[in-house]
Amino acid sequence: MHLRRGGIEQACATWHRAIDHMDGVYSVRPRKAVRRMRGDLARFRARGLRCAAELDERARDFLVGG
Repeated sequence: MHLRRGGIEQACATWHRAIDHMDGVYSVRPRKAVRRMRGDLARFRARGLRCAAELDERARDFLVGG
């Protein structure tokens, strides 16, 4: 929702909190959500937004760990 409204910083903060809560969860649904989020962030990463790049790195680590 934050991302659709143009709040990239807030979206990143919300996703960081979500990943905190997903630690140790290995089900399909959270992993799909994280993959979708990475796709949604692609345009912001391409523009060099630091919060998007940091979140993407964390999401990638989350997906590799599970």
